[in-house]
Amino acid sequence: MDLIASLNNTTQQVTQNFSALSNAQMNWKPDVSKWSIAQCIDHLIVSNSTYFPTFDKLINKAYQLPLIQKLNPFNKVFGPIMVKHLGPQSKQKLKSPKIFTPSTSTLSSTIIEDFSKHQEVLINYFHQLNHLDKDTIVITSPVNSFVSYSLHYAMQIIAVHEQRHFNQAMNVLSHPTYPESL
Repeated sequence: MDLIASLNNTTQQVTQNFSALSNAQMNWKPDVSKWSIAQCIDHLIVSNSTYFPTFDKLINKAYQLPLIQKLNPFNKVFGPIMVKHLGPQSKQKLKSPKIFTPSTSTLSSTIIEDFSKHQEVLINYFHQLNHLDKDTIVITSPVNSFVSYSLHYAMQIIAVHEQRHFNQAMNVLSHPTYPESL
């Protein structure tokens, strides 16, 4: 999978499908327990951004994997599992970790533009990270310091996670009671 192409594709799909919607349509929810289109997009910005401090350290050659993680026998196990469970084909409903929770208030009408700018930053990181040995560098999850995986899997997780939430946003858009105009 070309991860940068995947990120560009997600950006293009988000822009094509949601940029003409009103702010009220972007923030509409099928019910109180579901996310709006804007929340799906905000969730991606929030969750992806949690990787940026680690990416900065890797690029600046300042990253140190904690000793306990160097000895973690599960380093090669978590990545493939997370790619599978966070990807667009997974039908399993997952509860988002607290640090990845999108805003619960009405999101700004600039959310699509904010996402596009965020994607530019993310793609720039991916370009820089592509020069590293992504298969041997191990990083810890931003959610749980016990969970670690290769940089390669971290980048895959981000790409498939974006596809999953784009699909979720499209499901909101195609909901039978979605308002045609607001």
